[in-house]
Amino acid sequence: MPTNLTALAAIGMALLALPDEWTSAPITAKYRVDQSLTQEMDATANGAEKQTVQFSTSTFVTVTLNDSAGGRTMRVVIDSVKGDSATPIPPAVLDSARGGEFRAFLDPKGKPSPLTPTGTSPAAEQIQGLLNDFFPWVRAGFKVGEAWADTSVNTTGAGSDTVTVRRVTAYKAAAAEIRESTRAVKITADHRSTVAGNQPTPQGNAKIEGTGSGSGFYFVSPDGRYLGGEWKLQSALTLSGEFAKEPVPIVVNQSTKVTAVR
Repeated sequence: MPTNLTALAAIGMALLALPDEWTSAPITAKYRVDQSLTQEMDATANGAEKQTVQFSTSTFVTVTLNDSAGGRTMRVVIDSVKGDSATPIPPAVLDSARGGEFRAFLDPKGKPSPLTPTGTSPAAEQIQGLLNDFFPWVRAGFKVGEAWADTSVNTTGAGSDTVTVRRVTAYKAAAAEIRESTRAVKITADHRSTVAGNQPTPQGNAKIEGTGSGSGFYFVSPDGRYLGGEWKLQSALTLSGEFAKEPVPIVVNQSTKVTAVR
């Protein structure tokens, strides 16, 4: 944050001259994605116990943006993934995800499409959920006070293991700030979502449904570079199927922090 009026004035003058379009040069950036997740499953109505899973992961990625007709292509390469001792994904799978690639597309307004694995690393698909939301709506020319909304639908998985999240998000360019010696605009985001899908379990197929909410913020430089951010998500879900007499409630709390790596 700026600490004096001179710095604030300098930011204000710079924002008046923000470009409305991206620069044409390719952009390569590296990010660290730190996530923590707590899942509480209450199966007491079915004669079982409450179960809690809690773990954290750190993922390093390289993102390359290139001009394309109608926007920019985005290539995401996994440099490394590490989890703590409680992470349910085996360390061998995390290690083999290194080098895995995902593709997305930024439309002319800077809105990214869902990440799609290229198929170069089957293990990368298993950790796709760790990266789905790490890159937000980013473009040059945000003006402080500007607000907008968006509805997105994202489906992950395939066949009998598919989950669809429909999300409505309210954005606002909240403030001008200094982010690690770089001029930036702080964007706040608040969302509500619905979740529906299916997941195979050892006891048979399960139906997943519920709702979620979340909030956070991120930073965008005057030339449209993503500088990182933080957000939290809470979901209230139910799991049902022939294996359970009563639907099983599940509460998921997830926090994410993205840091630009120099």
